[in-house]
Amino acid sequence: MNVLKALATVVGTAIGFGAAGTAIGVLLGRFAPSFYRQVIPLREPESFDAIELGIGLGLMNGLIWGLVVGILLVAILSWKETRRPPKQESRQ
Repeated sequence: MNVLKALATVVGTAIGFGAAGTAIGVLLGRFAPSFYRQVIPLREPESFDAIELGIGLGLMNGLIWGLVVGILLVAILSWKETRRPPKQESRQ
């Protein structure tokens, strides 16, 4: 795995997981706003916007997990490539 493929893998997983986390956060904020009220203590409950909180938390968690998964994937694939026997060149 070259550097460009590794970087694309890490960035791709971070973006994908970030988008998925944001979508889940928005859905939770829209359809189950009491989830955030029960999990997070609020100082000013009257100014609480569950969708904004869902976007922020979902995006941050998604990006972090995407980076972790991407780095692990690159490490595993790179390790696997180093364990492969070298290719034999055919002589003609």
